[in-house]
Amino acid sequence: MTGFSVRPLEERDAARVGELTLAAYDASGGRIQGEYRDWLADPLARVPSATAVLVAVDDATGEVLGTVTFVRPGDAEFEHPVREGDAGFRMLAVAPETQGRGVGDALIAACVTRAREEGAHRIVLSSMSWMTRAHGMYRRRGFVRRPDLDVAFPGGTGVVFTLDLTPEAASRFGPPGPPREPLWYEEAWADGNPVDCGG
Repeated sequence: MTGFSVRPLEERDAARVGELTLAAYDASGGRIQGEYRDWLADPLARVPSATAVLVAVDDATGEVLGTVTFVRPGDAEFEHPVREGDAGFRMLAVAPETQGRGVGDALIAACVTRAREEGAHRIVLSSMSWMTRAHGMYRRRGFVRRPDLDVAFPGGTGVVFTLDLTPEAASRFGPPGPPREPLWYEEAWADGNPVDCGG
């Protein structure tokens, strides 16, 4: 379904983006608390530390319907071990009352397009284990579940998905390893950890 466009976040969007992000996270089956909840509510704080913060906007009303943060290695918001050729996205959120219109898919597509344009070979992302609706979107778009890369956060398990963007991705990053117990995120993403990002 169409009727909306994806564009960069503007300052006037900030309050709405923070509100819908918290509402989407709360509606997905978990509850984010503490400092991270404050971070989710303040999208302008993410702008300097990410390649792009994007929003989906209703073409007729101008209402912001959803958001995603696109990241590359070197961004402070990039959550995974730095591997040349990676891209990722974080904090995908669609207002609960507008879910089902294809907003999430459009935001994912915008990230995939940008990653390809910037020469990335793979997208890697982590999602909380209870965000099962998002997991379904990732699988429909060709993302592969990577239990060998799962990480443990203070708020629960982050399950990892990857999407190869080029034929070279498999040789660059290596095959998936065997499933394992999730490592604490600081350990999993430590420089030089041989199990931190496949291969």
